[in-house]
Amino acid sequence: MTALYIIFGIIAFFVLLLSIRITVSGDYTDEFYMTVSWLFLKFKIFPWEKKEKSKKDKKEKEEKPAEEAPEDKKPTEKKDNIFITFYKNKGFDGVIELINNAAYSLGRMLNSFRKHLVLREFFLNMTVCVNGDAAATAIQYGRVCQRVFPALSFICSTLPVKKYNAIVEPDYLASSNSAEFSFKLSVRPIFFTNAVVVLAVRLIFKVGIKFLMGIKNNKNKNSDKGGAIDER
Repeated sequence: MTALYIIFGIIAFFVLLLSIRITVSGDYTDEFYMTVSWLFLKFKIFPWEKKEKSKKDKKEKEEKPAEEAPEDKKPTEKKDNIFITFYKNKGFDGVIELINNAAYSLGRMLNSFRKHLVLREFFLNMTVCVNGDAAATAIQYGRVCQRVFPALSFICSTLPVKKYNAIVEPDYLASSNSAEFSFKLSVRPIFFTNAVVVLAVRLIFKVGIKFLMGIKNNKNKNSDKGGAIDER
């Protein structure tokens, strides 16, 4: 019983950890920044900080002797790729069936996962201007609104959204366009791991097994041809 309690305790601990939200935050004013935070941990995703290579590493690379050219090897017989083998055995319809099964399984995973991906905050502020030209600014403002607001409507209808605000306005006196935005996305990792496990099971049964059976059938046909005996 003690072992069972320990196992259940470990499972409960990991379930608790995976139930804590991961938050992805982004902000753009003069430069774009993106971070990921979970519990007390925070990681910068963008921009990456490039580490300069030390002088020792550069010297070691320069001092390395040139590698000798490999000797010519005898040409080997090319064997059919496993995908070509499957295509020869099952044909075009079999390949299309596998692709449809994989796409269906992936679509189910994304559909179940997006329900738990929450857009907690989204703020957008855009100013449209064309060199102080009022007529051109008005035309450009209409084009920007035509692109921005349908995109925002699609996002809000696809993901659960907690708080958002979008402001797009023309400025007939400024000399250039300007834009600022920020967002916060959050998800509980347990929903992602569950979706990945379900996807893996579906791919194994609907794609993997059928693919392997297609290859084995072709091998069996080849062995039957090679092992046939002329009884005349």
